[in-house]
Amino acid sequence: MDFNAEIQCLQRGVAERDELLCELVEILRDHEPGLKRVLQSIYTLVQDNLLCSTQLVHKVILAVISGSQEEASERRRLLARALVCVQLQLRRIPADDGALVLQELLARASDDVHPYAGQILEHLFSDFVRVLGADCFLRLLDATRTILLSKEPQDRKSSYFLISKIQRMCEIDGEHSEALLNGLQCSAQQWIAFAVIVSVLEEQDPNLIGGTLETQLPQLQLMCSDLGERWLAWLRTICIRLLQEDRVQVLRKTLEYFLSHLSVEHLCRLGLLPEFLMATNRSQLFNYEDDNCLNEEQVKQFVAKGNVELLLEALVVVSWENVPLLVWILSLKSEQVESVPKELFIKLCLKVQTIDNSLLQNGARIHLMLIFKDTIDCFSLRDYMVCMESLFNKGDPLRDSQRLQDKIANCTDFEEHIDCFNQRSFDIFFRYIIFDNWQPSLSHTLCSKMGNLPKHKHGFLRFVFITKHDKLFTNFYRKFYNVDTSLLQTGKSLEEIQVHLLDRLDCQTDEETSFLKARCVDLFTLNLDSWGQLEELNLDPLELMEQGTYDTIFALARLLKSHRKRVTDETVLPALMSRIKFEDDLKNVVDYAYKNLTEEEFESVTINIIIQKKSVCLPDEKLSISLFLKLLLYGEPTTGMARIEEAYAYNTLHFVESSAGVRYNTLLHLEEYTNYQMKSQVFKELLRINGKLSIEHPQYTENSKVHRQKMRIASALIELRRYCDDPKSLETLLLPNDQLGINIMHEFLVGDCVKNIDWALDALPNLEPRQQESYLSIAYIFISKNLEKLNKKNKLSEIFSLLLPFIMGSTRSTRILAQLILHKLAVKCKEKSFCIHLAEVLVQKVEKSLGEKLPDLQSDPRLWLAELTMDYDMSDCILYITNPPFDEIGTRFSSSTHGRQYNRFKKIGQAFAASKLASSGEVAPPQTRSEGLTLPPTDANNSGKAAGLELILVASLLGGEINFPALRRTCEKFGFHSLVVADESHLAEASSGNLSIVKVKSENLVEFILAKQAEGYKAVSSKGSAGTPKFDHFEFPKKCILVLGHENNGIPINVAGVLDYVVEIPQFGFLDTNFGASLLIWEFFKQHCA
Repeated sequence: MDFNAEIQCLQRGVAERDELLCELVEILRDHEPGLKRVLQSIYTLVQDNLLCSTQLVHKVILAVISGSQEEASERRRLLARALVCVQLQLRRIPADDGALVLQELLARASDDVHPYAGQILEHLFSDFVRVLGADCFLRLLDATRTILLSKEPQDRKSSYFLISKIQRMCEIDGEHSEALLNGLQCSAQQWIAFAVIVSVLEEQDPNLIGGTLETQLPQLQLMCSDLGERWLAWLRTICIRLLQEDRVQVLRKTLEYFLSHLSVEHLCRLGLLPEFLMATNRSQLFNYEDDNCLNEEQVKQFVAKGNVELLLEALVVVSWENVPLLVWILSLKSEQVESVPKELFIKLCLKVQTIDNSLLQNGARIHLMLIFKDTIDCFSLRDYMVCMESLFNKGDPLRDSQRLQDKIANCTDFEEHIDCFNQRSFDIFFRYIIFDNWQPSLSHTLCSKMGNLPKHKHGFLRFVFITKHDKLFTNFYRKFYNVDTSLLQTGKSLEEIQVHLLDRLDCQTDEETSFLKARCVDLFTLNLDSWGQLEELNLDPLELMEQGTYDTIFALARLLKSHRKRVTDETVLPALMSRIKFEDDLKNVVDYAYKNLTEEEFESVTINIIIQKKSVCLPDEKLSISLFLKLLLYGEPTTGMARIEEAYAYNTLHFVESSAGVRYNTLLHLEEYTNYQMKSQVFKELLRINGKLSIEHPQYTENSKVHRQKMRIASALIELRRYCDDPKSLETLLLPNDQLGINIMHEFLVGDCVKNIDWALDALPNLEPRQQESYLSIAYIFISKNLEKLNKKNKLSEIFSLLLPFIMGSTRSTRILAQLILHKLAVKCKEKSFCIHLAEVLVQKVEKSLGEKLPDLQSDPRLWLAELTMDYDMSDCILYITNPPFDEIGTRFSSSTHGRQYNRFKKIGQAFAASKLASSGEVAPPQTRSEGLTLPPTDANNSGKAAGLELILVASLLGGEINFPALRRTCEKFGFHSLVVADESHLAEASSGNLSIVKVKSENLVEFILAKQAEGYKAVSSKGSAGTPKFDHFEFPKKCILVLGHENNGIPINVAGVLDYVVEIPQFGFLDTNFGASLLIWEFFKQHCA
């Protein structure tokens, strides 16, 4: 009895202890230090075989996961400690009780909103499988799939761990494997592919990920029609994960596969069409300056093989970036959209209206109106106007007068459509009627239709024709509204016109009154004969601009052109320029500025126009040399999204970038409106500027500001080469340090301008190899241009003899270029029947030497330069084949603009890129893996011991590729306390000098770290991402556990949960575990053993 009483007393004591601990946990729920101490006490109790109640275990876990989330990393550490207690408890309680505990935890982990589900699942996965068996598989699978899509990196990392565990179970034949595959509704091959894709997504190398996706995505069998619902859910999960990938290179690989192998119908069945379209909504995917940008042809093929109406219904609900939306619109063809409903077309028009880049928006509009032509033609007048108002914004010129006229003429119930005409319709359909000279047939058709209606049915249209002076319109206003038409034609008082028309036209609303007043301002300014009348009538042009429509802007610009005095109000000119939409109107303002402003002021106006209007507008007069030079060198490259959009507009819509257009048009203006002397002076100034750049920047990087300036100068010099008075001065251009593309442009310029080539042939033997290539190129251009003359002077044989030694030049590129040039010249001589014995021998020798490579080598850009003396737009053609940034080219290059030559340009450009790579010696260094730990030289033998330090290196997570003997020697050299290795390591568990080698199973590593922390150690590890202290700014504790993560998988979440500190090692590319450990160890000893 005494014994039983003692047992009961003990049980009561345990119950009271657990109840007290439960209350304490609840009190300390948001007090992490206190909660940590309670957990340590529970851990000690369980470790000492003193059981805790299940209620206490649940209470602790609930307190950890539901407490304050401000310090999530600390909460994860607390949860890791709690889960270790659970595992210890499971070993000591009956199996049924353990199953209940695990079922409760699995239920919590299966909760979609659970913040630590991944950590619980990863930590207790083996326990779930061991204790609960196949009964838990479906819930375990569902929970894993949920956390795979988590926004939390830690949860996603846990899902990768769980998936790899499931993969290994599936690879082992048995009851669990079969149950898992049945739960997944897939084959082992499909799940292995799934697991491989998930694991590779954590790699840093996009090329490695891309290669894996190419091989593994087909194994998922996305296109199969008999997929089970559960496997479909898994497929949707991995596809969403891939489509939400941040790394553009990886996302591109996924999209390429989807576009090539799936259709709209496939994506709908997977429930992925919206996610797929959202994934394509990244302008970086279509960055034409990236050689690997997404292929638009694949987009077109994808659209062609699917249901376009389904695609458009999903497309119109996405909030698009400019470029991706245009890509999808341009992929549509007229035969694909014949059956698209009107409502869907209107939604598509509204999407185009959101494009905020005018060039891209205009391209989208043109394409839509082209492919939907038949649909638009079939619209009623009302439907047509609604669609156009959906497609165009206020102020966008819609030049579709003929179609509008036809619809008005064919409208049998026009009076029912009068309500379609309002101020918005005026802004879209009629605002720029002066500029378009509003087709007489349209205006007459409208007026005739209105003439057949009673006055009260005229609606808003009664205001539209006020500025028209044709007899048809004046009769209309006299007949219906008793308007004094002489006042409309000759009225000189704005107030009188407004009072009269407001009285006659009977405005019904404030909108109508406001609009009529604006039209009166238009009428008044259109009737003025000179700008001086504004001053005579004491009218403020700024107020007129504010009060009128664009007709007023047009009229004021016309008046200003002929004004011969400077406008006193200096704000008028910029205000007028900012409102002008069309080049003819802008030209009027420029003509005024040229005649009435100082040279400096005119230059400022010109530059402001370029900045505001993205184009140059020049008077039909010669400009100052200063302005010509500014315009020829004008332009700063854009960056970011704006640059991607400009590159797309250039490559797809063939719009020349604005600053390149400014330079191109300036050259045309210089050629047309200046004399020989000015052109020659501009040529000399450009040479001077280039020389100054070369002195100040002898070395410069590709596409830098200096490089761009040199490109612009070289282009202008080539176009102005006829005005070079001193060809000898061009020799200063032949610099070995210039970029290859600049060299090639200079070679053409010199070769085409010089009067003889003797100086180049004499200098050739004494030059550096790269200069030799430039001089050979110049010689070839000159000789090709003057072949007939040189033959008559019997100079060709001598030239061949002088060039022949260079086929044995010091570099391969020089030898090949010399062979190609001599072969080309020899062939030309043979074609012209020039009797040169050496030429005949050379043809045979070179063809034998170069063999099959000769046709490809003949695409060398230097061979092509000589042909440009007769053909093409030279400067841009040469620039184009040097692969410059798109915004340096002033000409549109496409198959439509350059025909068959376009493909040749592309091929020569590829040859140039290969030559540039060879000349720069760009060879990627092979990646090598270090053997063991590579540390800086040190005499720190046993330095840790000498300083009273205690350092433990945990290497049990490392893979088999690590050289563990070298690792051991490093630990011995630096006086480590212990080296912890995996249980399966070939290193024997023993003491070696001052170093203890300890084996710890991976599942017991957390317990080992917790035990050491109880002795005062602090656990430290590293990661490559930002957000934590950098390792060289972190103060390492003297009693330190350095935990090395696996090279691919990093630190498991259960281990990460018990770390005290995580430090950052900044990474630039690949950083292996060996080198990362070296940095940590060296920093530790640098701090404590300096």
